Order: sequence, then structure tokens, then C-alpha cells
Amino acid sequence: MMDNHIILSFKGEITSEIITMVLQIMETRLEAEEAKSSVKKKVFNVLVECMQNLYHHAEAELPGQEMTRKAMLEMYFLDGYYNIVTGNFIKNENVEMLKARLDKVNSLSKDELRQFYREILDNNQISSKGGANLGMIDMARKSGEKLEYHFTKVNDDTSFFDFKVRIGAKKKKAMEMA
Repeated sequence: MMDNHIILSFKGEITSEIITMVLQIMETRLEAEEAKSSVKKKVFNVLVECMQNLYHHAEAELPGQEMTRKAMLEMYFLDGYYNIVTGNFIKNENVEMLKARLDKVNSLSKDELRQFYREILDNNQISSKGGANLGMIDMARKSGEKLEYHFTKVNDDTSFFDFKVRIGAKKKKAMEMA
């Protein structure tokens, strides 16, 4: 896995225990990475947001199935970027709303993202899932990159949502050589 630049790969049920375990493992692995501490902090913060999204928004794969929050998570380093990729099932009725939110976040400049973040905080808007929908904005701000996503329709009720955040980083050795 390390030869293929994979730092973490997980597929299964997302529980609070799994989130805690993954974050502890990643904290240790990031300490061993040769990136700057500010980059490690951004990577860890984005990872926390991704895990929270999986926990709060994953849906059962098929209608009528018990809710198990099945999802996948992968983190790897390639071409100067830490890549965090998640995948989970989502109800088709939520696809357009999520796509519109992602497109809006991706259309904003760095300053507009900051302003949009402040507007949402000032409005105290809490979603039905208990959040203020700040996670996507925060990930875009921390990464400085556009959020990548794709929806694949599984059946009439469900789609698979894959999501990727890239965080630029020059490893310390590469920086010292430059």
C-alpha cells in the first residue's frame, strides 16, 4: 500500500468507534509524514469533516435495508497532493440539493468562501441533520482546491456519491532540495 502512496484505506460501516480509531491512526501516520505541520493540520481537519459527513449523511444501499452507514474512505499522497476520497450511498431525492451546494462552493473565490462561511454562521441555520452545512465550505477553504465529486445512480431510490478533496503539500525533503 505504501508503494502505491496509500496512507489509509477503509471500507465498511462507519460508527463512532471506527471514526475515533481512524482519526487516532491518522494522527500517528501524519506525524510520521514529512510535510509541514500546517499541511498536516489541514489534512487532519479535512479528514475529520469527511468522516463526520460519512457518519451523518450515509444512507442504506437499498430501500428497506437496515441503516448501517456503509462507506469507503481512502487517503493517499500523489503528485504533491494529499487526496482524501470518500464514498457513500445517498438518496436520489438529495442528489440535486447536494450537487447545487457543491457547485456553489466550487464557484466561489477564496474571499467569497470566507464571506459565505461568515453569512451562514451569522444566520445560525441548522440543518435537519444537526449541522450548519459548513463542512463543505470549510474543506474548500482549507484545501484551496475545488471539491471533486460524482454521483452514480444505483437504482430508483439510491445513488453512490464519491467525493474527493486534494490538499497541496510539498514534503520537507523536497522543499530542502529546492
